[in-house]
Amino acid sequence: MSRNVRGLLLFPSFLLLFSFLLAAPTAYAVQTGGSISLYPTDWGRLHDGDLVDVVVTLNNTSTDTPATDAPADGVAPVPAQLSGTVTVFLALGGPDGMTFVPGVLKFVPVGGSGCVAQNGNVLGCTASGADSVDIKLKPAGITLPANGSVDVATIRIQVLNAQIAPELGLKGMTEPGALHACSSSTPSVCADCEATGCTTLIFTADTVKGCPHPCPARIIFRGDMATPDFFEFHGLIKLTTPLSSPSPAFAVSLSNALFAPIFSFTIPAGGLKEEGSGVFTFNDNNARTAGGLAFVKIAQRDGTPDVYKIDIQAFDASLESKTTVPNMTVKFSLGSDVFQSTNDWTPKPNGWFLNLPR
Repeated sequence: MSRNVRGLLLFPSFLLLFSFLLAAPTAYAVQTGGSISLYPTDWGRLHDGDLVDVVVTLNNTSTDTPATDAPADGVAPVPAQLSGTVTVFLALGGPDGMTFVPGVLKFVPVGGSGCVAQNGNVLGCTASGADSVDIKLKPAGITLPANGSVDVATIRIQVLNAQIAPELGLKGMTEPGALHACSSSTPSVCADCEATGCTTLIFTADTVKGCPHPCPARIIFRGDMATPDFFEFHGLIKLTTPLSSPSPAFAVSLSNALFAPIFSFTIPAGGLKEEGSGVFTFNDNNARTAGGLAFVKIAQRDGTPDVYKIDIQAFDASLESKTTVPNMTVKFSLGSDVFQSTNDWTPKPNGWFLNLPR
């Protein structure tokens, strides 16, 4: 009898406890969050051979979260621990921003570790194939302060070919679950997540285009050691800032694999004179015999306020002796805008000839 009574008394109590456990809300005590910031020393416009250092920084946004079991918990920041490997993917394009574009960038190891600079808990920086760089952490990992950031490492990359794409992305990623944070009130309650971050590099691709009508670039050997040879270049460029008076400084150079540069000429700030609305010119009649820039014209295209046609004429006595290979680079700058066009020129009996792609 008594055994049956005790059973009847215990059964409702068990049901009450079971119902309470089912009804109690889940207690969450922490959220792990973070991001990667990629800081290039120069985002562009980048040219062939340029070196860029990229600082890889981890940002910790982990916090406590409210919990029934810890009524005092709010959303205060908490420290986190980073472990494993941080990977920086190079030269990403495509609609999803995750398609590797080969031949544009490469990793350049520096020193014994491969990193330009590194956190004390980083083992080193190494290439992972052609498309990425691995920053390997020591087993202890890196402690990220609450609501703080830590520079993990600085890597160096080089531009192989700036003509392939106008812009590409870099993307940093930790391993899945590499970011670990725990509740400040209940340290046994933790959460793991990962962090990512992206940035963009701008290249010189398509910054110099051919004219809509024939306007070939030419190098003409004048066949007289006492008379400078002739250089002429035309193209369309897009300026980031409309050209206005006083004009910015202008510089132009011609280079190849053997001579860098073959020639280099400059016009100081204010040297390009405004001849009309959106038209700036420079003239030096003495250049025909003495060498140097003879004529520069930069004229705004109708209907496209940021697009200009540029015409350059120069004379230099070393053109015939130094333009001995077809692949040549014309580089010029106007203020902060820098343009570069690398092409294979066509040889002619008395010089070279080039039609820029449109």
